[in-house]
Amino acid sequence: MGQEDDINASIAHIVLGCVAGQSLGRIHARSYSHPGMHANFFVHGVLGFLNFQSGKFNNDFTAAYNISTSATRYLALPCLMADLYRGDGNLSTIHLVSGLIPFVMALAGNDNPHLGNLVIACNIVSLCVYSQQNDRIWGWYTAGAGVVAYFFTPQMGKKVAYPLFLALMEYCAYRMFHIQFSSPSP
Repeated sequence: MGQEDDINASIAHIVLGCVAGQSLGRIHARSYSHPGMHANFFVHGVLGFLNFQSGKFNNDFTAAYNISTSATRYLALPCLMADLYRGDGNLSTIHLVSGLIPFVMALAGNDNPHLGNLVIACNIVSLCVYSQQNDRIWGWYTAGAGVVAYFFTPQMGKKVAYPLFLALMEYCAYRMFHIQFSSPSP
């Protein structure tokens, strides 16, 4: 069963890499934060595939995969939020720093899951506020996918569910940037 789980996890990471790669290939804006989310998920998809198929490659990708997992957990939403608030430099910087703190702590071996969950929750709430203020339905979908990916997948088993819900979050986040026409006010 372990080999079958590794194959399923590899496929889930391929799906994540494909969705993120499509989003990464369609970005035209000059921003480091928003492509950062897509690139983060793309790299995680590739490293996830390599990690779960490392027996076939005779290499161990566990350390790189663990760093990538921390990056997807702590940096993806802050990068997205920094890009959404790019007109407000202070708020954009606050979002980026909010993700860097738990990420650096995780890299240093002092991962604080409670602080990380608080930062994720704050970024999700901020995404909901942004979505409400700017009438972005895909922002609500992104927030919902983020809640499931970050808070429910630890109970479901991360090997397959986490990358699949990250792929869903990636798809929804990309759709947020399409032109949206709001209905005229009466």
